[in-house]
Amino acid sequence: MKKPLLRWQAGMRIDNAAGTVNPTSLGYQYTIQTTTQILPEKVIGQTFYTVPFEKFVPVEVGLAAWMENIKINTGFHLAGNFFQALSSLSQGSAQMARVDVGIAPVTAAIDTFTAGYDYTIAEINKALASDNWDVVSDKMLALKEMWDLGLQYTCFLGNPNDQTNFPGLLTNSGVTIDTTTIPQLINQMSSAQFASFVSKVVQAYFANTNDTMMPDTFVIPYTDWNGLVTPVSAQFPNVSMLTYLLDAFRQATGNQDFQILPLAYSDTANNGTLIGHYRYALYHKDPRTLRMFIPVDFMLNPAGTANNWQWQGVAAGQFTSPVVIKPAEVLYFDHS
Repeated sequence: MKKPLLRWQAGMRIDNAAGTVNPTSLGYQYTIQTTTQILPEKVIGQTFYTVPFEKFVPVEVGLAAWMENIKINTGFHLAGNFFQALSSLSQGSAQMARVDVGIAPVTAAIDTFTAGYDYTIAEINKALASDNWDVVSDKMLALKEMWDLGLQYTCFLGNPNDQTNFPGLLTNSGVTIDTTTIPQLINQMSSAQFASFVSKVVQAYFANTNDTMMPDTFVIPYTDWNGLVTPVSAQFPNVSMLTYLLDAFRQATGNQDFQILPLAYSDTANNGTLIGHYRYALYHKDPRTLRMFIPVDFMLNPAGTANNWQWQGVAAGQFTSPVVIKPAEVLYFDHS
């Protein structure tokens, strides 16, 4: 099984999907000949899987900076019945029906990120000797990429070492898991199986919310997404399964802005032991349903030195994982 899509972990090779680099070859020295030309352009960096996670989850930046947690109050109707409130002039005020309400907090734990880089005057001059490598800028970029990729991973899979306080969009223990509606990849379903799935999926969500809410977002594995370009049936070769499915969702929910989003973290190969199989998520994307906070966005402090030879810079930030405020308005679908 491939490692989850999280890079820059201690002990991991410097590699990506496009190939690998032998870490023993990384450095300032490599063999060239008198006829070797070093391109003057900037050093070409690695490519990572990136996805704008704010497209999946509402994100609030700047709230509760340097705090330890955030409390989200949720309100409930505790008493009151419409038909018991029906009265006549013959009844006194003592017979008047009443309502009551209460609140309960949902807690979002905040984590603090701090990481740094260092360099020496000798290191800078060795890098400059190669004509096109700004080692300090690359270290700053690596630090920012560590933050970006870490937040991305946290958004979808949470903290692998603390799922209790930091679950991801796909790993929240309070969300119901449906293991029957999608028994296989959607793109591998027969026409009859596909029709059956389309007829059941929205109702499964609607029932999960106690008939109170319709979804507007469907997250699917990239493996499935890439195969949905196939025709829905031999009778309709010009209509792809993706087009048909999106149109069906929009008709069933009455929402023309309904979106189907592919996600690599939904694939078995990329979610590791946290999930271990394909996971789909159908939910209502709304801050009152789920939300992620970034109390302190990435901040890079200027590098400082105590001896004018060795320099150190530090970056910091704060974040939460996605908080599912109303678990009934999110529904997972699993299959192996």
